[in-house]
Amino acid sequence: MPPVARLSILMPCYQLTGAIAANIDRVVAATSGEPGVEVVVADDGSTDGTREAAEQAAARHPNVLVVANPQNAGKGRVLQRAFAASSGEIVVFLDGDLDLPPEQVPAMVAELQRGGWDALLGAKRAALVAGGYPAARRVLSRVFSAVTRLAFRLPVAETQTGLKAFRREPLEAAMPTLQIGRYSFDLELVSLLHRAGCRIGEYPVRLEAHASQSRVTLGTLWEMGRDTARLWFRTVVRRGR
Repeated sequence: MPPVARLSILMPCYQLTGAIAANIDRVVAATSGEPGVEVVVADDGSTDGTREAAEQAAARHPNVLVVANPQNAGKGRVLQRAFAASSGEIVVFLDGDLDLPPEQVPAMVAELQRGGWDALLGAKRAALVAGGYPAARRVLSRVFSAVTRLAFRLPVAETQTGLKAFRREPLEAAMPTLQIGRYSFDLELVSLLHRAGCRIGEYPVRLEAHASQSRVTLGTLWEMGRDTARLWFRTVVRRGR
């Protein structure tokens, strides 16, 4: 039976066959100074060979495990699968495209422990201000942050950044109960942790230059808006009655 890890890094990915092997190598190298690290690569039903490429890379690293959804079901669903396969007392979510450099992980984990936080969420506000990110994405990010913080009475401004660190205990209670599988998964998780009385903070993160290449479609916006509205009705309106 493998030893229990101190730190689990969960890497959700989708359609990254050309990049995932190098990204796994980079995460392993960036966290090699941390004791007891495991990396759980979580493929969300890719059809381009991402899982196979990840498994080939994992064969080079004894601390890397690959799990996969048989079909595309959303980042939330594949992170639930990855979390169930992990054992770390500290858990980090890190998007597999590495728009958020993994070299930030050790300092973020140190701050989580030093500050006694239950969760630290990556905050990319400074990175957005610095430029190199599409204006439309900056506006959408700020509007979504403002609306959700007000609607859900959250102590943080950003919930969607793809780098987060948690103590395992609150995740054990929250992860199995999550209902949203796709884009508003992060918001549901943070809302659940907040209602459970967890100490949630923000940690400034930087973006890679290629992060500006990402695109948000009208379908994505519709799905996020729909799921956010349903979550608000279920967790705020009904509970307030």
